[in-house]
Amino acid sequence: MLRNALLLLFVAGCVPELTGTAVEPYVWEAQTNTWENNEPPAELVGDGFYVGEVPDDFRLLDQHGDTVSLWQFYGSVVIVDISTMWCAPCRALAETTEEVQNEYAKDGVVYVTILAENVENEPPSHEDLNSWADAYGIVSSPVVADPEGEWSSASVQNGNYPVLLVLDRELVVQERVNPPDDPALKAALDRVLGH
Repeated sequence: MLRNALLLLFVAGCVPELTGTAVEPYVWEAQTNTWENNEPPAELVGDGFYVGEVPDDFRLLDQHGDTVSLWQFYGSVVIVDISTMWCAPCRALAETTEEVQNEYAKDGVVYVTILAENVENEPPSHEDLNSWADAYGIVSSPVVADPEGEWSSASVQNGNYPVLLVLDRELVVQERVNPPDDPALKAALDRVLGH
């Protein structure tokens, strides 16, 4: 009898119990800012930062203090440049950001710079964004801060900056540009655009 009671207690303790609530689907909302703003399809789902995947959306502040959504650029080819202010290759890339944006604007390309850290390895401030944009003459594209590092840390491998992603018009990563420099970026853009 005791054996049956212990067996019943053991079995009852191993029965899985479903608790919690279902995760709500992501609902995209248009942002009020100075950049292109297209609504993505409702079925768009972020699943990663590698070739063939769609990056998660973000809501990050730009150099103007406005909230920018990655997914607001649906329908454009998007360059995502994940940099830090202390990184020399990041600064070299920033020197050509405005040139690349202007050269490829006619093809529907948008260049988005995400700053993960300032020169003190701290979260970038609004002043840092303006300093970066002013120093490199970036006026035609958003420079956004990722102060929590959630978005940038998911896409950066082993702390190696910069990371350059080229997304197609459906926001699918087509290229992780390596080396992350201007000539390799232009070659990747030409491939994605079919030039």
